Amino acid sequence: MSRKDKILLVEGYDDREVIYQFCNHHDIDNRELFSVEPKNGVERLIDDLRLRVRTEVTTVLAAVIDADADLNARWEQIRTAVAGSGYILPNAPIKGGTIIDAPKLNRPKLGIWLMPDNQVSGMLEDFLLRLANEQDSLIHRSENVVDSIPETERLFGDTKRSKAIIHTWLAWQEEPGTSLGLSIRYWFRLMGVDYPLLDND
Repeated sequence: MSRKDKILLVEGYDDREVIYQFCNHHDIDNRELFSVEPKNGVERLIDDLRLRVRTEVTTVLAAVIDADADLNARWEQIRTAVAGSGYILPNAPIKGGTIIDAPKLNRPKLGIWLMPDNQVSGMLEDFLLRLANEQDSLIHRSENVVDSIPETERLFGDTKRSKAIIHTWLAWQEEPGTSLGLSIRYWFRLMGVDYPLLDND
């Protein structure tokens, strides 16, 4: 079965790189199993999802989406997008990931994961902060620096705190501005785990 028969939609290239690094870490060669498509934003992803659940002929269609400021509102947005297509989503996302069987022939099985954990509001960066090694002092320094910014000078909202912390941490690496995907590899190295870097495209 071609990987084109299984498609994972993500919001952007950072999300795609993080998925690739987890695949590499767990010896999963997504090049053989599934294709990851970045959509340049959550609204475009949801628009694409709305179309594909009605027309897609692949076997599996999945999406990883940030819950952002309101998990319930994001879930309702997704439920509305697939409404009328035959898929019946539960009232709330399932903790281990929501998977819905195809409602008819020539439609894909559907999978949805809301970052960070299907249970709380947040985003990819909240998920990454949970992975941060406690021995990495720069993560704690990044948190302290971000939290020390006076409210009158803080240009980002509370929902973007994790993003500010992660990108502050990235700015302090040997190569400032390293991508989120490669930061995952760095954290695994701190835990004594390394793996070959694959070209996942």
